[in-house]
Amino acid sequence: MKTIAIINLKGGVGKSVTTVNLAERLAARGYSVLVGDLDKQANTTKFFHLLDYDRPSMSDILKETAGIHDILGRCVFKTPGSTLTIDVLPANMTLLAANREVLLDMLHPQQNRLRAALQPLRTLYDAVLLDCPPDLDIGSINALCAADRVIVPVDCDEWASDGLDVMLEQIRAVRDGFNPELRLLGVLITKYLRTNHNARVAKELARRDVPLLTTVIRQTVKVKESIAAHKPLALYDAGCTAAQDYDALADEVILKTGMPAAQHKEEN
Repeated sequence: MKTIAIINLKGGVGKSVTTVNLAERLAARGYSVLVGDLDKQANTTKFFHLLDYDRPSMSDILKETAGIHDILGRCVFKTPGSTLTIDVLPANMTLLAANREVLLDMLHPQQNRLRAALQPLRTLYDAVLLDCPPDLDIGSINALCAADRVIVPVDCDEWASDGLDVMLEQIRAVRDGFNPELRLLGVLITKYLRTNHNARVAKELARRDVPLLTTVIRQTVKVKESIAAHKPLALYDAGCTAAQDYDALADEVILKTGMPAAQHKEEN
């Protein structure tokens, strides 16, 4: 099981969009995929139609008041000739209080609660994608402690590098203190337009001493349309540029994480 945290301290860079589309592209290749939402805004949870305040959620995992199977949800995408299934650990606004509660709990370890909860699932899923908030809260720390690899999405605006150094330092701190297996898979450029400005920002990112993913996610209105339709890009408009880019990202992630050939085939 490969666990990937998708995180950036800056909001609006495409973390949730990347999470749901990468999940779908991996599932389409036959991999069993689990998505964990650690953002109190719960955009990923809402995308999968799983927002529910009457059931336990990711807050309960962090507080250790429920187990994975108590909160597990499932989203099924049906297309002509195939069915894709993605399992989801949903979130909601109760994460705000849960983060404070866990931080005040000095009697029990705080950083490895998600990792411990995921441990029994190692033989059930090929990939776990953790959608993190734009904060270094206890949920983000738990995600980094549970992850093998980190993807940092950045968009190509004037402040693309804002918070990147702090994020990289936090990854190093978690690796040194809690999770020696943690590595940065790469920085992922999102919302890319073929303009001189975007090209300059991309070159500046490439000059930094950090791994940059080869795949670049191009800007298109189809992204917002697909979110409104609650459909991954490949199922909304497979011919659009961003759908093609996320398809390429899935191949790059599989290659760079060393994921074995999928054993779980989609239904035909």
